[in-house]
Amino acid sequence: MSRGDFSPGSRPDSPSKLLRPDTPTREQKLSKRRSWMPGKSRVEVQTEGIQLPKAWIAAPSSTDNVSYNLTSLLNFQQVPELWKESGDVLVYLHARDAHRGPSFRINSSVFAASRKLTSMAYGEVLRNQPTPTILEHQVQSLSLQPPEHLSNRGSSIDGSSQGSRTFSDSFDEVARGEVNLYLPLPLHEDLSNACATLGPEDIDQLVAVRNVFAFLSHRPLVATSRTPNIFSIFLKIADFLQRNEFSNLDGSTLGEEAATNFKEYSDYFRLADVRASREKTLEAIILGERMKSWELYNEGFVHGVGKYDDIVKLKSPKYHMISDATAKRLERATLDLNLRLKTVRTRLESFDFPSAFSGIANSTTSTESKTIRFKAWKASFLTMRRHVMGFYKERYGAWPPSAKSKKNEFEESGLNRILLQELYRDFSDLYDLLVNRTAFTTRTDQASSVEPAAEKEEVTAAALRRVMDEYDRSSPPVQPPVPFDTPLPPSLESTRRGFESLDAKKQKKENAKRLENDEINQALMQSYNRDGINSTAFIQAFMTFERQSARGKSIEDIQDLRNGQWLFMYAVIQSLPLVVVDAPGLQWTKGVEYFLCEVPKGAAPWIQETQSRSWYTIAGGTGVVSLPTDIIDHGVDGIYRRSHCWQVAEKWSGQNDLTAVPSQESADSILMPPPLFIPDRELSSRSSSPKRNSQRNSVHLGLEALPLPPGVSPSGAKPVVAKHDPSKSFEAILGETNNAKGKQN
Repeated sequence: MSRGDFSPGSRPDSPSKLLRPDTPTREQKLSKRRSWMPGKSRVEVQTEGIQLPKAWIAAPSSTDNVSYNLTSLLNFQQVPELWKESGDVLVYLHARDAHRGPSFRINSSVFAASRKLTSMAYGEVLRNQPTPTILEHQVQSLSLQPPEHLSNRGSSIDGSSQGSRTFSDSFDEVARGEVNLYLPLPLHEDLSNACATLGPEDIDQLVAVRNVFAFLSHRPLVATSRTPNIFSIFLKIADFLQRNEFSNLDGSTLGEEAATNFKEYSDYFRLADVRASREKTLEAIILGERMKSWELYNEGFVHGVGKYDDIVKLKSPKYHMISDATAKRLERATLDLNLRLKTVRTRLESFDFPSAFSGIANSTTSTESKTIRFKAWKASFLTMRRHVMGFYKERYGAWPPSAKSKKNEFEESGLNRILLQELYRDFSDLYDLLVNRTAFTTRTDQASSVEPAAEKEEVTAAALRRVMDEYDRSSPPVQPPVPFDTPLPPSLESTRRGFESLDAKKQKKENAKRLENDEINQALMQSYNRDGINSTAFIQAFMTFERQSARGKSIEDIQDLRNGQWLFMYAVIQSLPLVVVDAPGLQWTKGVEYFLCEVPKGAAPWIQETQSRSWYTIAGGTGVVSLPTDIIDHGVDGIYRRSHCWQVAEKWSGQNDLTAVPSQESADSILMPPPLFIPDRELSSRSSSPKRNSQRNSVHLGLEALPLPPGVSPSGAKPVVAKHDPSKSFEAILGETNNAKGKQN
């Protein structure tokens, strides 16, 4: 579905199909001439000679507005677009003694998430039932278990559908006819008076309630001069829904109907597209909170942090409509973003990485210094730096770029999000070109994590990892090591047949000889991942630069050049994920120069803090701990795991997750990542399939995620529909998990 369309598929007609009133049916025409109350003449609000307020169908663009006639609504007559002949509930916008007719005819399912409205509609019917206490309790709590006298259907109902059917089946027994729902609005006018004239406030109330049921029924919304935009309309809808206690089981949404409909209205009106407006950014945050929409709240929050200073300068009164919890989170997230940007600017404004060669590479007494030519690596590192600086100055006119230059279209000078993402793509392409996809890192995220070179491990690779590890730990936060962290070395084995059969002395002698240009080109080409060659301007410039640097050099010199270039590439690519990896779940990111990397940490403001935690078992034991999901999803390791080097590592390794910790269960794995990776939020049970049993999804602390109990959402996001037995307790689930673990062992 395109963003401009509003086609809900099998749902009721969309607002775009209802811009004009339906043609009245014969029954609707007759209803205007007959009384709703037997034996009494119908009393109408006087509208003749009175200028009705202007109203129109709300649309994404003001040029698409279509006028809307309020006469039926204000006269408490049938509103055509909200009159469904198959509906089982008649909605009256007045008290019982007002002698007016119903305005809407709807299905009871649209307000099933409201305990209050359900009680108002069915309270009298339920009180007349043989077992009123039990049934009313079922209605109020929306329980998944029906009373015994209603459960004898002749066929069993499976656990996945029982909850959704019990509610409607119960009402099939107690309400076979029409049900009346009276909503006595606190109007200023006495409706029993034939000369009553509704004032602006009364009209606003009627329009607001009309919009609520239009929203729940997936019909078009109406705007007036007092509620002229979709923001003001939804503020009133949210107020009504909250006052009438609309909610799902765990309180994370306003109910399935409201959550689903709001997502479609949000897409139709593009509420989440806040890129060009500070005011709309505030509105997205406010509506996200009021409508309990994690998607909209997350979008507004992330964009709000990126342009926080501009929002504060706006001094909009809407800023004070944001909850105190969100306001504090915005401030803290902005401070964290500024710290990240300070580190990035220090490193990348001049591509200066003094810590890269300040440790072992600067030592003359270390064991590695006796065999590794660190000075040659550093010289290559600095040469690569000059090449990159020159390339980007030529591309953007200056480095860092200046705004509105002839060579770029940036609105602001300096290192912005679009620029750094282009930089990250260039160096990601270079990484794909040079990386050794078979040499998995031996580093971990623990202190003193670089293991000594094993017999089969090259001393050069061990020295490279030592230098990279020192760089990763040189400043907070500590950067997790890249899964595949060494380059493919150019070698004479790829250019000369039988070279590997020569003795060590002859190989060393040949490695020290200068090579001809043709052999240099051949050796370099053989040291590339052919399927990783992305023919961009940056890659083409690098390949030309590398050949020029290698001219007249021996293979040993070329290997030193490659190692220095690799270290420079590593320093750049490791500096960027914290600012270029956008927050998960964003819809509108194209063309945004401010940064979109700060997520709303903690539970959503409308749910309990405990719902933003997940349960984990301690690897090798039976203990269970609860940790905030932010540590798992949005910590440093979690962000890096969503970056390019980790994503391609999963692809290259042929696994779904690089999250396992070496253990007895996975000792026979060919490729096992170090214990630094963070698991996804939604993890399968440890007793799933035999294939997955060989890899335990664990975090770096030696923890393994447990499945959540049915119906529980770990955050403000829309909860996943439970497919487990709803009668089982959380303790029972933990017990099953521990039993499964015992069977595996």
